[in-house]
Amino acid sequence: MLRLQGDSVAVTPENLAFNFESTSAVATDTAGQVLFYSNGCSVANRLHQIMPHGDQLNPGDISAQVCPQTGYIVPQGAMVLPAPGHSDQYYLIHLGATYDPVHKLNMGPLYYSLVDMSLEGGLGDVISKNNIILSGTELGGFTAIRHGNGRDWWVIASALSDHAWFTFLVTPEGISSRPVQQIQHFWPVCEKNGALAASPDGTRLAKWGECKVLQMDFDRCTGAINYSAEILTPTQWIPGGGVAYSPSGRYLYATSHNVLFRADLEAQVAKFDTLRFSYDPFLLSPYFVRGNSFHYLINGSDGRIYGNLPSRARQLHVIDNPEAADIAELVFLPRGLKLSVTNVRTLPFFPNYALYDAPGSVCDSLGINTPTSVHEYVDGLTSNIQLYPNPSSHEVTIDAGDTGIQQVRIRNAWGYEVQSNHPSAKDGRLHLPLGDLPAGMYVAGIQLENGKWVSKVFVIAR
Repeated sequence: MLRLQGDSVAVTPENLAFNFESTSAVATDTAGQVLFYSNGCSVANRLHQIMPHGDQLNPGDISAQVCPQTGYIVPQGAMVLPAPGHSDQYYLIHLGATYDPVHKLNMGPLYYSLVDMSLEGGLGDVISKNNIILSGTELGGFTAIRHGNGRDWWVIASALSDHAWFTFLVTPEGISSRPVQQIQHFWPVCEKNGALAASPDGTRLAKWGECKVLQMDFDRCTGAINYSAEILTPTQWIPGGGVAYSPSGRYLYATSHNVLFRADLEAQVAKFDTLRFSYDPFLLSPYFVRGNSFHYLINGSDGRIYGNLPSRARQLHVIDNPEAADIAELVFLPRGLKLSVTNVRTLPFFPNYALYDAPGSVCDSLGINTPTSVHEYVDGLTSNIQLYPNPSSHEVTIDAGDTGIQQVRIRNAWGYEVQSNHPSAKDGRLHLPLGDLPAGMYVAGIQLENGKWVSKVFVIAR
């Protein structure tokens, strides 16, 4: 078990419920204590017991072959997202696969399973599983970025071809899809795909391919994905799969099987420079690290970047100062983190939980400010605020009792703000015309005179 504690990393042995191979996801509470974890085959609670309905994830031939002996074999194939508005529930997003003679693994479908930690005496249970978010078996990787309102989540996936990009919005009402975005680019499509990674600030996406890394811009408010650049791979590029951004987002790290690369995204033309490599027959390079190879990468909450090996190993690689301006100053620690057990191509996969609202943006309408707890905002302030009638056709009344209302912002199910009101009355009751808003589900963000915000979900029925 790995725990990042400030600038230190604690490694402790644990008797886990099952083995891991490539796929790994974990949920913790705010104190960093494990709630549950998954290897893509099953879900186990904090006592290392498989939950009553926590088995048979990712149905298909691959599961039949590898579960429960080794664990699922999709790198970065599962991720946990807290369910907005439901403090005891968590979405486990997981990527299935089928065997293909050319690509080895064809990715897809993309699923979600729902874990409720209020069940089984607080140990949790899986209340719904293997729900298809995105069908098909020619997908690239996936990742998640918190919405600019500070509460909801974007789940982003791409097609194997790079051209089609899929976005899904996770809200208190569930998971909904956005229209497919078609992205044009200039260089050939890569035959093999690896990781899809987000920058720490959520404004960039990088997709690994064995012929290039595709760099995209991302809008946390609208979910729009726009072409930015294609960074071609050097001639020594061998399929490996990993990408990760430095904490500032300036540097993009990528791996092949034998080489670790970096591109400066603020350079006039971004290109990959060799940082370290494991094959130097003439021993001429200061960056030679004998016997090491590279696989996937993740950002640690301590500002470091961690990488695993594409084989069985008891160590992880560490990039200690990924913001170093000069390659010669980069502190790369090959196999620098010692593990208590053998790791089989496994890294945890998680979004940037510390990223909340996008201050000043059009979608920063819920009053959530870093590091305000999302669950405190959603669950803790709503008990005395009334919105009625619900459903409504033309007008709703918001009654805050003795508390005055400063403003109300209404957003639709996609997170777009569709109406804003600044009432002059301070008696705590507001009659809010709905105008010509179409039928559907909406969220009213209500700012009280004490500056706190409350959200109320309502339905317009025409």
